[in-house]
Amino acid sequence: MDRWVDARPDRGITSIDGATLRATAETLAGQPFRTRPTFNTTPWGGHWGQRVLAMNTEAPNTALGYELIAPESGVLVGNGPDRDVEIPFGIVVALHPEKVLGAAVHDAFGTSFPVRFDYLDTIGGDSLSVHCHPQSDYMQRVFGWPYTQHETYYVMETSGDRSIYLGLRGDVDIDTFSAQAHAADHDGIPFAIEDHVQTFPADRHQLFLIPAGTPHGSGEGNVVLEVSATPYLYSLRFYDWLRRGADGTQRPVHVEHAFANLNPERRGTDIARDLIQSPRPLRDGASWSEEVLGALPEMFFQVRRLVLAGDEPLPDDTTSGFHVLTVVEGGGVIVCSGDREHVLSYAETMVVPAAVGTYTLRRIGAARVRLVKALTR
Repeated sequence: MDRWVDARPDRGITSIDGATLRATAETLAGQPFRTRPTFNTTPWGGHWGQRVLAMNTEAPNTALGYELIAPESGVLVGNGPDRDVEIPFGIVVALHPEKVLGAAVHDAFGTSFPVRFDYLDTIGGDSLSVHCHPQSDYMQRVFGWPYTQHETYYVMETSGDRSIYLGLRGDVDIDTFSAQAHAADHDGIPFAIEDHVQTFPADRHQLFLIPAGTPHGSGEGNVVLEVSATPYLYSLRFYDWLRRGADGTQRPVHVEHAFANLNPERRGTDIARDLIQSPRPLRDGASWSEEVLGALPEMFFQVRRLVLAGDEPLPDDTTSGFHVLTVVEGGGVIVCSGDREHVLSYAETMVVPAAVGTYTLRRIGAARVRLVKALTR
């Protein structure tokens, strides 16, 4: 590559020569860094991203917050908003996969960064569709991805007595569920999704595990941090509330795909036991701790939480693979690696490449800080 040209439509054209791009990617692969966040609008979207983060304030809503989605994300390099250049995150991974991912993750996933972080904002909006994601063989055979879309929901904010849809009811009749979903799709006949899918309280800081094939969705009034496998375009909808899109037509659902991938075993009391896990202590110091929030044998990544309640630094290490961090409560942290310091504020996400090795976190301010951490197992 001789030159990379950044032609974002809302600004002038900037560029970077190939040698500088490669040197920049090598530097990034050895230090913590952020990708550029963006928010998209959808018919169900809320307004938390606008009100709290001042993102897309002129847009109709801030439904989808892309914090780290490898096929979409870019890294801003340069000296300020008028002169910076956005380079694809994927180039950094492709040029230095072992440094970014770690040897074992690189062996398993090649140059595909396998974890994503994004926000689902329904505060002041509407409920998401109830949907599932493809099972592994279907994902490979039909959609061409070598790994599937396992997900988790971390409830970051909620606006009262709200709900998460997750898993089948124990008494579900799948034939009836299918017939009603088809009638809604073809004839516009509404039905009560709660007759078939369970609801649970959307308690702040609760994690919900969502293996592929499990029906789920966030109710209105929540901000969900989605910590998930990287595939992100395969939400197979059972029901979308007969919602209409911007063109006035009923939004499409994917009933045949959805029922072809539905896992009928994810039902009843097993959902609360297996998919809504209690935190499990992992390690601690005088004023910090790390706990496992959720892990399943079939999911290749694990979600943990770091808590900093005092000024003692929290030590960590990426020698076995990358970490991804998001501040979910408090004023933020300073991420220290070698002689570099990186500020990570509330609701911001950071990649800590495997090549970083040892690093520490120090809280900013006097209040407790909590972070969500994802890593491959």
